[in-house]
Amino acid sequence: MQLHRRWYLPKVISFDLDDTLYDNVPVMQRAEKAVHNYITEQFPQTAEWDMHHWRRFRDEVSRTDQALASDMTKLRLKTLELGLKKFGIGDVSKAANTIMDVFLSERSNFQVPYNSFELLEALSQHYKLIALSNGNVDAGKIGLAKYFDQVIQPGDGIRGKPLPDMFAAAQRELPNLQPHEFLHVGDHPYSDVLGAQRHGWQSAWLTSGLGTSEHLSVLPTVTLHNLSQLQQLLLD
Repeated sequence: MQLHRRWYLPKVISFDLDDTLYDNVPVMQRAEKAVHNYITEQFPQTAEWDMHHWRRFRDEVSRTDQALASDMTKLRLKTLELGLKKFGIGDVSKAANTIMDVFLSERSNFQVPYNSFELLEALSQHYKLIALSNGNVDAGKIGLAKYFDQVIQPGDGIRGKPLPDMFAAAQRELPNLQPHEFLHVGDHPYSDVLGAQRHGWQSAWLTSGLGTSEHLSVLPTVTLHNLSQLQQLLLD
């Protein structure tokens, strides 16, 4: 654990979900494989596109619209619609939504580590907890929603981190608090650390996720190497 900025004991702790409270990489790998298998079974004319083709195409689509780039659900739907259209499939909207239902079911089909539940239970006795996630996991299905007063994800005009929308939405529900009384915990140097610091929040960068130090454009308030250090910081 290393403090980089002046530290204030927060009143609200917000958590990123993916790769912060659980390892999301194998979850996504399984979900994307299941979806690709479903697509090729239902629409065999698409078989020439493997998972890498779809992923590259999604990256291309994201570059055409900044709003899509910050909303993974809309981005995946648009990618499916445009991709299926390339293969001459009719009613691509209906087909894309059906495929998306398969993805979302698989994407929330996993077990959160027990130590994450323990941490949230302990923190919830002393702090207000919220979740700010750019992903589309169903926090209720994986057992996390009960710990959070708010679960905010992109959609309905709210863009993803590091844009200010999600941080601002959380603050609107708690108008009597100052920005520095919020602490955001996440693994991503750009979405989580930069997003929180830009909004005046404190940030805790969790190095056990996907981010690396060379991706940091601003220093977090504190660097943590595992979630147990967060408990030490806030409860011990």
